[in-house]
Amino acid sequence: MDLASRPAANIGKFRDPDVTASGAPRARVALTRPDTLWFNTGTLCNIACSHCYIESSPANDRLAYLTTTEVVRFLDEAADLGWPLVEAGFTGGEPFLNPEMPAMARAALERGLRVLILTNAMLPMQRPGVKVALLDLQRTFPDRLALRISLDHFDAARHDEERGAGSFSRSLAGMDWLAAEGFALSVAGRQLWGEPEAELRAGFAALFAARGYPVSAADPAQLMIFPRWTPPPRCRKSAPPAGASCTRARTA
Repeated sequence: MDLASRPAANIGKFRDPDVTASGAPRARVALTRPDTLWFNTGTLCNIACSHCYIESSPANDRLAYLTTTEVVRFLDEAADLGWPLVEAGFTGGEPFLNPEMPAMARAALERGLRVLILTNAMLPMQRPGVKVALLDLQRTFPDRLALRISLDHFDAARHDEERGAGSFSRSLAGMDWLAAEGFALSVAGRQLWGEPEAELRAGFAALFAARGYPVSAADPAQLMIFPRWTPPPRCRKSAPPAGASCTRARTA
């Protein structure tokens, strides 16, 4: 998009790679050894969680769907830069709402990379066409495709309090299928209700054992417990409190 066609709110922004519109230097993080390249597949999600870092929802389409063509281009650029990539990660939104998710994963796998997909394992992942595509990827690229399931709590009521009624059972249905088909799995839980991490790991361990999931609750790489995060105040017409920042109001 050229400057002339940008919305009025963006005029004057993004003109200088080193300086912001206010004249302050842009924040930078120097790359050291970039071995994982993350892709955001889009902000649309089948559910709306109050603690979502990007406010994903069924109506939040602020980020357009990523395409396979773009993934290939970015992987080409990484290769040209000499980045020693070993893994490509895909997050969202819910990645399996993006119709090109299997093709994007294949593009990375064909480069010899490992692929990690972050998903809630609910209905978008459970569509018959997606299952067929995932099975084909698993069989074509054994031991290189893994899925990390967002499961906020081992208790259905707690989990559904954050993600909506019935979401726990729908996620477990997806995990049951993945485990039965031999996919590499890990789980991301959260300390939203103040329990000690040891208590959460014990509860998840019981859940995994009861359902036969190949996930070790004692291994932080297989069960990640993220601390409670309080969203910043929503932006209103008035300024946020002194020293605070704010995010835009949800679109739904």
